[in-house]
Amino acid sequence: MTTGEGKTGEAEAQVTTFLFSGYARLPQDVSHQAIYKRVGIVLEVDETGVIVGCTSSLIMDVARDFFARLLLGRNVLGERRELEALVRYRYRGHSQAALISALHKVFEAVDQSPLVLGDAAYPLPSAKHPDVGTETYG
Repeated sequence: MTTGEGKTGEAEAQVTTFLFSGYARLPQDVSHQAIYKRVGIVLEVDETGVIVGCTSSLIMDVARDFFARLLLGRNVLGERRELEALVRYRYRGHSQAALISALHKVFEAVDQSPLVLGDAAYPLPSAKHPDVGTETYG
């Protein structure tokens, strides 16, 4: 069990959201740049594009929590300019530009997902054909 909510198979069957990530280089003047080099953000998005979960690899709890609060409840399909403007205006930390760049990577991933492309992106795996939609390339 991964969440403590029933059996693992039951929890997996209930997942209707999508997970997107984006990464960008940190500037030289950020304290943890020597350790991590990049900042990452991960967004969990529902089927309408609303951000229902957000985390980042920012070191400080306050910065990580603040960034999440900026994005939660917003929509990656219809509020992209607003999301970027909000981060530019409210997030005044040294990692601001890297977070915006990582957010753009998330937008690119969203554009290649079933949220935008529908089932043409990847058909939903089924019990009859469990390997459909799980192909790997390269």
